[in-house]
Amino acid sequence: MSQCEEWIADIQQYSSDKRVGRTMSHHAAALKRHTAQLREEFLKLLCPDGLEPDGDEFSEKSAALILKELPSQDAEKPGSSQDGNCSEGQL
Repeated sequence: MSQCEEWIADIQQYSSDKRVGRTMSHHAAALKRHTAQLREEFLKLLCPDGLEPDGDEFSEKSAALILKELPSQDAEKPGSSQDGNCSEGQL
């Protein structure tokens, strides 16, 4: 899940670009939506026998927070990138 969150941050970095900003904002919104759906599916899975669940990473609270952010992300203007410290090499 942390990899998905890094990808979202990388994509948001390009939302201020004149040429691709609008497209990247839409891609970031879609990736956020898919990440939230994936997180929900992980929450439904039962922990295999012999392993202890890692409650911090896949909490219902964090899934709800991602879903709560989605409407504001769709309306985000290109130029309001939130994370500017990711490198291009990670894309």
